[in-house]
Amino acid sequence: MVSKSKKIVALILTAMMAASALAGCASGSSGTTTTPSTPATTSSKTDEGSQAGGEGSTTEASKVEAANLDSDEVMAKIKDKMAEEAAATDGTITMTVWCSSDDKSFEEGLMKEFEEKYADTRYSFRIKKSPIGEDKAGGKILEGPKDGADVFSFADDQLAGLVEAGAIAEVANLFNNNVKAENSEKAVEVCTVNGTSYAFPKTSDNGYFMYYDKTVFTDEDVQSFDAMIAKAKEAGKAVFFEMGNAWYNAGFFFTAGCTIKYENGVQTATLNSDEGVAAVKAMCHIAENIGSGFEGDPGSAGANAFIAQGFKDGKLAAAVTGTWNGPAIKEAIGDANVGAAKLPTVLMNDEQKQLDSFGGYKLIGVNAYTKYPITAQALAYYLGKAESQVKRYNVRGLIPTATAALEEDAIKNDVARIAIAAQEPFSHAQGQSVAGKFWGAGVGGYGGDILNAKGKMDEAKIRKDLAKIEAKMK
Repeated sequence: MVSKSKKIVALILTAMMAASALAGCASGSSGTTTTPSTPATTSSKTDEGSQAGGEGSTTEASKVEAANLDSDEVMAKIKDKMAEEAAATDGTITMTVWCSSDDKSFEEGLMKEFEEKYADTRYSFRIKKSPIGEDKAGGKILEGPKDGADVFSFADDQLAGLVEAGAIAEVANLFNNNVKAENSEKAVEVCTVNGTSYAFPKTSDNGYFMYYDKTVFTDEDVQSFDAMIAKAKEAGKAVFFEMGNAWYNAGFFFTAGCTIKYENGVQTATLNSDEGVAAVKAMCHIAENIGSGFEGDPGSAGANAFIAQGFKDGKLAAAVTGTWNGPAIKEAIGDANVGAAKLPTVLMNDEQKQLDSFGGYKLIGVNAYTKYPITAQALAYYLGKAESQVKRYNVRGLIPTATAALEEDAIKNDVARIAIAAQEPFSHAQGQSVAGKFWGAGVGGYGGDILNAKGKMDEAKIRKDLAKIEAKMK
C-alpha cells in the first residue's frame, strides 16, 4: 500500500506540474496585450483527468480530500519549487498583490506571516501591496493581464470574464482539494466555471442589509422602510440608502419583477416595462423624504466615509450597507447598540414588498501570467485559509466562507451574519445577473436623477428614461 507521505508527495508533484504549465504560458509570450492569445491551462475532455482542479479528475491526487500543507515534507517541496521560481529572477520573488484600501493594512500583516512561514536562504520575497478594490480588480486585470497583479481579490461576478479571457489561473490540485474540504459548498461552487476551480474563497458577505441603532428603532420598526424614515425623522436623524449606486438600486428592479441576466456573455434586462416603472416610482416615494428622515447621496466623500461620520455625529440612525462598515458603526454607537436585519419592505404598487438585493462572495485569484505560479497559489491559499478568515473577521468584521470559521461562536452569533442569512432568499447572484454593460448603462446615475428631482417624476419621462438605459445594455 502506498504510504500517506508518498501520496502527499505525489499530490504536490501533480500541483507543481500544473503550476509549471502556467509558468509556460507566462514565459511563452512577449510584449503587452489586452487579452491573452489563449486561455491558460485549458484542455479537451479527453485529458480532463490531468487538469489541476478539474471536477472530472480521476487521478489519485484528486481523490485526496485535503493535504497537510504544514507537514515538513510538503513544506520542503513547496520551498524547493519556490527556489526554482526565484532562480529565474536572481533569487528574488517579486510579486504584486491587489486588495481594497480598507483591507490593505490587514492584508499586509497576513503577507508578512506568509513570508515568515516560507522563508528560505535560497530566495527572498519582495511583495508589493496595491489598493485596487475588489470591484475594479477584474477589469484592471483584463486591461493587461501581463501587467496585472500576481494575486488579486475580486467580486465573484468578474470570474466569468477572467476565465473567458484566460487571465486567471486554475487552482492547482494541491490547494483545490483543501479549498473544497474547508469551505462551504456554495463558496466552492462560486469559484468554479464549467467544472474547474479558478479562485480561492475569501468572504461570503459581498452583499448588503440594514445596520441600525437599536436605541432608535425596534425590531418592528426595521421591517418597513416607511416606518424607519418616519421614526428617524422623529429622532432628528436619517436612514441612508445610496440610491445613486446601481449595485443598491437594482434591488428595486428585482423586487418589482424585472429580469436582469448575464448569460453567455450577453447582458439583458427588462427595465423598460410596467415592472420597471413600478420600481422607479417606489424609489421616488422614498426620495420624496430626502433631508427629512432619509439621505441618499453620500457626496464626494463616498458612502463609507459618509456612513461612518453620520453615525459618529448622530445624524444617521440606519444605513443600507455591508459588513465592511460594521467596525466603524460599532465604534460610533457602541457594539451593544448595533442592530442588523434583512432589508425592509418598500411601498410598491400600493403594497409593502420585501426589498431584494445583490448577494455574493469576494474571491482571490492568481494571474495566469505570473512568473511565480506555485508561490502565488500558496499565497492566495494562505490569504483565504480558515485561520486567515477568522483573523479577517476579528479585524475587519468580514464574514468567512470556511465552515470551521463559521462555527466560531462570535461569528455564528454575529448580527451581520444573521442578517445576511435572512436576506439571502431575496438576494441575487451578481455573476448570473450583471456584467460591465449593466454598470455602464446608467442605472446608478438614474438613481441620482431621482434624488435630484426629490422623487418628482412623471410616468412618461420614466418610461422614456428606462428605454434609453435598457438600450445601452445591448
